[in-house]
Amino acid sequence: MSNYISNKELLQPIDGYIFRQSDPRASSLQYGRFGRRLKNVGCGVVAMYNVGVRLKKPQSAAEVIRDAERLRMPWMFGLFGTKPKSLGKYFSARGFTMWMTTDSKVFRSLLKDADCAVICTWNSKRSDGIHFFTILNDNGNLRALNQYCEDSATPFSESDIRGDRFISGYVFPRL
Repeated sequence: MSNYISNKELLQPIDGYIFRQSDPRASSLQYGRFGRRLKNVGCGVVAMYNVGVRLKKPQSAAEVIRDAERLRMPWMFGLFGTKPKSLGKYFSARGFTMWMTTDSKVFRSLLKDADCAVICTWNSKRSDGIHFFTILNDNGNLRALNQYCEDSATPFSESDIRGDRFISGYVFPRL
């Protein structure tokens, strides 16, 4: 709860998506027991935030962090960000309809009819850690938020869903 109070004070107004976790409006927010900065370990938080915006159930980034911490989602007290398979706790608690899979082929298939999705992948090497990002599906036009350090959504290709790097995916159907 101590992070929530300081994060509320630090948070700058954000209208719409957070395209990269180093966005200055949110990058200094603290996450986990040791107060790691969102810019370093906040990809899971950014993904959860962006799904809320997309599905018209937004929360502030400070509220997403508060809820993730209450649900014990920080991995190793937040030192490594968010636990790879824990986002379902947050989405279920918020009443989102979603499917979770650890199979890259199933994820790829579900993505075709999704409104949006969150993917968790290993970075280039497993020793480099993991990364979460959001995929938006606008009638088959796939765009990613926070896949790379860009100031806008970037084109996303299904070839980016590599089985050797895929950890988990959360898919949100069109309603």
